Amino acid sequence: MLSTPRPSDCRVTVDSATGTGHLQTHLQTHLLARLRVVLMLALALLLWLPPAAHAQVIEATEARIEYQDGGFDLAASFEFDLPPAPEEALHKGISLYFVVDFELTRPRWYWFDDKPVNTSRSVRLSYQPLTRQYRVSTGGLQLPFSRLKSALQFIQRVRGWRVFERNAVRLGESYHAQVRMRLDLSQLPKPFQINAVNTRDWNLASDWRRFTYTVPTDLNAVPAPVPVPAPAVPAPPPASPPLPASPAVPAPASAPGAPAAAADPRNAVFVQTVSNALSPALLAQPALSASSQP
Repeated sequence: MLSTPRPSDCRVTVDSATGTGHLQTHLQTHLLARLRVVLMLALALLLWLPPAAHAQVIEATEARIEYQDGGFDLAASFEFDLPPAPEEALHKGISLYFVVDFELTRPRWYWFDDKPVNTSRSVRLSYQPLTRQYRVSTGGLQLPFSRLKSALQFIQRVRGWRVFERNAVRLGESYHAQVRMRLDLSQLPKPFQINAVNTRDWNLASDWRRFTYTVPTDLNAVPAPVPVPAPAVPAPPPASPPLPASPAVPAPASAPGAPAAAADPRNAVFVQTVSNALSPALLAQPALSASSQP
């Protein structure tokens, strides 16, 4: 603490050569010493304070624009891991909102850059403790997931997002496009917002992913985007070929007087003919004349 200067700390000296006098005080030396102490304390305080919270990195791995059905869709991919603090809050019933920002700018040398497109899309991630399912909601679409990793993978892939229409751009012009993803802290409850501002785990955002897009002059000649092929389903094994039918073998003729042959009307004539032709009695007897027949 600085002390109050005393009159004894001041003295007056007179220069005998010039006859002028000037006041020299020990107060100046005293103040400089105290100032050094204050600066050293301030430096130690800065070194003791924790470092400022930096944002967790979300890496943008892919970004492109596709023309489809009279409009332009954005296809982008991001990679990140959910920090422990947001994951704990999610399991306690706090919903997380991930926002994807997209901007399209056309540079102009004679004036400020033209920004025809500036849009955002919010994706809500929540957890249902009763069903133990994660739910992703965007617009009117709601999808359940049984694992947090699967829900995050769906959020990290942006597909089919209509960012601008045909009348928003000029054919043949080149535009500067940029896209990013961030965790929206403004949609958290108020107590979490105060704590999340200075917490490193809650500052989850990516840098702008910038690329140049030139609008084709002939949109009718633009090929449609190739859809991602679905995993192939193995075909069932082919059925074994049917065995060839064996030729029908006629049943052997029964002996005369067999009950099975007599029971079948189709064999009655055949059995009777065979019996008459092969009967030994008929072969041994001479033929009867017409006069001897009754």
